[in-house]
Amino acid sequence: MIIFGTRPRTKTIDTGTFFCPHCQTTRDYERKEARPYFTLYFIPLFPIGKPSEFIECTICRVTYTPDVLRVKRAPNTASLATHVNNLKTNLEDGMSVEYALRDLTDAGIDRDVALGMIKSAIGDARRKCPMCSLTYAASVTTCREEGAALI
Repeated sequence: MIIFGTRPRTKTIDTGTFFCPHCQTTRDYERKEARPYFTLYFIPLFPIGKPSEFIECTICRVTYTPDVLRVKRAPNTASLATHVNNLKTNLEDGMSVEYALRDLTDAGIDRDVALGMIKSAIGDARRKCPMCSLTYAASVTTCREEGAALI
């Protein structure tokens, strides 16, 4: 029995930072090139077809077309007071802990202080999305990003 097929091989051709639409913040990325290869017994032998490029976030591993590098982050218009005053309500209404932390640090609060504020607002208990790994307050049951039930 002869086993043959195709499989893409990827290589990183560039790195940098960009605004990740999934993470909703600035992240590192890798620009990668994928090219299909003919395989025999799962061993890539020679390239077939044309290479394609994509951008991969190094944190969430979501891939995008290279056009994503042109996307600019919308300016954060909410004030520090707004973030602080609405923190508990936002977290209990389904905002992820990571997004709340991002908003607080973007508004100028030290990361450790922001984590302390989140802890005092909702405690230590957290629920996690099995698909995207975002964490939520214990009272939240569904991931706002994926729509999946939290564990």
